[in-house]
Amino acid sequence: MFLEQSEYDSYSKLLDDPYETKLLSTSNTTIMTYSLAGTRELSSQMIETNKFGLPKCIKERNECQQIGIVGAGAAGLYSGILLAQAGHTVRIYEASNRAGGRILTYRDPTNPSIYMSELGAMRLPLDTHSYLNTLIRERYKLNITPFANSNDNAYAYVNGIFGTMKELRENPVIFKFNMTKNEQGKTSQTLWLTAFQPILQTLEQGGWLAVKNQWDSYSIDSYLKSVNMSRDTINYINILRNYESGTYCSILEVFRAVLIYASGSKFYGIDGGNDLLIQAMITECQSIDSDRCSIMYSMPIIEVQLNDSNKVQLRTKNETIDIVDTLIVATTAPAANLIKFEKRIDFVDKYRALRQIHYMCSTKVLLDFNVSWWYTQENINGGQSLTDLHIHSIYYPYIRNNQTNGGTIIAAYNLGTSSLVWQSLFESDIIELVLQQLIRLHRSSSNMRDYFQGGKVQHWCGDPYAHGAFARFIPFQETELFHQLQTPVSKIHFIGEHTTLVHGWVEGAIISAVHGALSVTRQKETIFDVVIIGGNLIGLSTAIFLSLKQPNLRIVILEKNTINDYNNQLHKYSQEHFRQIFDKEYLVQLANMSFTLWQQLEQISNLSSESILNTNDGFLFLRNPNMTQSTNEDNWASMKRICENLDMNCEYLNNTQLRIRYPMFTLIREYEGIFHDQSGYINITTLMMSLLRLIDQNSNITIREHEELLSLQLLQDHVKLITNRGILHSSHKVILIPDSNVKNISRLFNFDLNMRVLKLPIYYFRRLANFVRLPNGIVMNDRNEQENFSSFSIVSTLDYIIIKPTFIQNVSNFLIDSIYTETVLNWVSHHLNTIVNVSDYYINNRTYLVRSLPDNRFVLDYVPQTNKRILIQVGENEITFTPVLADILSDMVLFDGMNTSSKYTKYLEYFSFPQSHQAITEGIISSKGNQWLLSPSLFLWCSTLILIINCLNFYFKTM
Repeated sequence: MFLEQSEYDSYSKLLDDPYETKLLSTSNTTIMTYSLAGTRELSSQMIETNKFGLPKCIKERNECQQIGIVGAGAAGLYSGILLAQAGHTVRIYEASNRAGGRILTYRDPTNPSIYMSELGAMRLPLDTHSYLNTLIRERYKLNITPFANSNDNAYAYVNGIFGTMKELRENPVIFKFNMTKNEQGKTSQTLWLTAFQPILQTLEQGGWLAVKNQWDSYSIDSYLKSVNMSRDTINYINILRNYESGTYCSILEVFRAVLIYASGSKFYGIDGGNDLLIQAMITECQSIDSDRCSIMYSMPIIEVQLNDSNKVQLRTKNETIDIVDTLIVATTAPAANLIKFEKRIDFVDKYRALRQIHYMCSTKVLLDFNVSWWYTQENINGGQSLTDLHIHSIYYPYIRNNQTNGGTIIAAYNLGTSSLVWQSLFESDIIELVLQQLIRLHRSSSNMRDYFQGGKVQHWCGDPYAHGAFARFIPFQETELFHQLQTPVSKIHFIGEHTTLVHGWVEGAIISAVHGALSVTRQKETIFDVVIIGGNLIGLSTAIFLSLKQPNLRIVILEKNTINDYNNQLHKYSQEHFRQIFDKEYLVQLANMSFTLWQQLEQISNLSSESILNTNDGFLFLRNPNMTQSTNEDNWASMKRICENLDMNCEYLNNTQLRIRYPMFTLIREYEGIFHDQSGYINITTLMMSLLRLIDQNSNITIREHEELLSLQLLQDHVKLITNRGILHSSHKVILIPDSNVKNISRLFNFDLNMRVLKLPIYYFRRLANFVRLPNGIVMNDRNEQENFSSFSIVSTLDYIIIKPTFIQNVSNFLIDSIYTETVLNWVSHHLNTIVNVSDYYINNRTYLVRSLPDNRFVLDYVPQTNKRILIQVGENEITFTPVLADILSDMVLFDGMNTSSKYTKYLEYFSFPQSHQAITEGIISSKGNQWLLSPSLFLWCSTLILIINCLNFYFKTM
């Protein structure tokens, strides 16, 4: 993999020309958007593989394959790693005795630990090539070093004129280029960017497809003529950009390079040699469990045959026969063209594309010296010199810490037809001619022969394994060949930089590897009966209840985070309230059903009673009877009436009884309470462990983490889901439980639930020595201050209690911390001053999530216009209803239309998909001031302060 151009300056140095600055700035958005060739080379699915890999195959379902890969270059190695880590068994066949392909680092033959130079890929634009950047810096933790593309002090010798590179770039006229008056006085960069304005405008107006349709027929030479560039200026540009031997190539190849350079990307190499990337891949491959990733060296594949059993048969040069389920060909196109693919009739179009794609030749000549004469005698440190002599481009190593004990120069770098000249000479003659021309260019260093130690020549078109340097399309090939180069033939896939539009770069090889690996996994696009989007407690419980009712259902749970991390966000602590007292009768009835389901869950988890649902200390509601409660979350009178109507055995406590039973509270007014002994708290930690254990024991339930829904298609007999990591199908139902991802789901279906997901701070107050155990689940309401708090009767050992505020004062803005703190301090000083030190507190940098819908606690319904194949459940994170909501969802999956077969049918009217303001197709942001469009009820909710005291993390005395 090589760079397409021999020299470009860093664009950060080019903005001294006002017109040039305008050219760059007006196209900045386009340049940044299309810096990877203006195509969707890196989809969200592909990006995620760098961090999380591919979805795991399931051996018990015969999803794991035996995969063969031809070629151990960067593409072959990385695709093999991804597939092996996903559970497949991979064997990589390498024709040569080394891995790496066209990443070829030259090391001291007598001491390979000593880095000398690069015979292959030498520079990496990591600022633009984001996947490779993450791979090198984060996955493999490799150190990088800047690659100097230019140096003002380096030499230019063109048309018989000596000068500096700065002079060549800024004043080409002195090098006898006869430019027109309009071209004179402009730098090479200004001339270059001006020439590309027509394509940039097409890109901005119509995207990459429009660019391809309009400009794919142009070569470099014909395009520059079409924009009225003079012949001498074209000659000048071609020498400067190393296009002189390839002016017949497509202008689109050059334009993609312009986008990379104009994006401001800097260039790097890997400290110690670019082959360290290959070595890191080899190590990772060999470390995968059960030898699922292996590399076979000196094992060229000469024949590939698709047999009748839908397997792929491979024949090696030494007549070894192997059978695999799937094959990936990760060679160059010329190398792949040498393989005998059978039956040939199936490969007619593939062979044509492999034959016709244009490859560039490249020659590099390295010369080694024991004195750094270019630094000591020429004052050149890094960068490039340029000439129209045979050597064309010279790259100097960068001298660190004034070390002058020599190094290796890339003394000649040639592309295209100029490379072919070198291939006609013996290596000794090449080295001598290069040395002569190097002396001619560096007039102060005629003594460099005294320091010369030897040389190395690499012809990539003469390489017996690569057969070429890199792909570079000629006109029409992007339109006519690109798709066919990428397309698999049955179970045989083709990857490599030539199958992308990122030709000549290591990134092209890597993203082709990702694309190929994803393509292999899509061959067996997994089909599930039920797909659950969202791995919260309701999603996990729904999968379990479904499996209990219909054990043969194949169920998958997709969670864009990790299951534990996301549920920890929703439930920061290991306890959450369970209560059966509400101000609406249907909620009380559902809570009572949940009570039974919680107990059943304990039984099927083989847990003792009260392990998940603990009601030992009951639940207490507390309020000031002299204050009206019309805007509070729960209406006191309604709760009391429902308690009596449903015979719930609620206990009513007057102020005296409260003071006696709960002396820890400062009750400055007359308060009254409702106590319920069949309410309490849920142990979240035990619950999570139980759910995950039950799922782990069930082979029909799969959890796929770090997988996010991107889009879906409602097909005739199933739903096709496209995620950031692949494609899967639901043959029966899809359940959406989006939680914090509700906005993305809303956009997908063009509705909006006006759901607010807030991240709020957590306060820690030191308890006093006389602190005693609080009752479980207290809620306090005060009309004037709009305050609510709740607590847990859990024993712990730390010295702090935790207060969690939830309120929004201004619905168009989130509150700043000072307002939170002022309100919390005021509340604590009034109500908890006898049990905590009000002045001794701190704010945790963690936050917790609170969700709210404007009218309903929950939405649980079929998504409109999906033929009852997609359900949605969203709402408050009220743990009380988790099992009953999961049970309702499972019935809705099994009983289409929720007929009388389900005991929950009568409750669905309360959870129906919202109309009016909750389904706002135009979005939820107004055009004035970006204010939230909220319903009156949500406004009232936002005006209410809810203070939650979590007594998990501090010490309680026994009452």
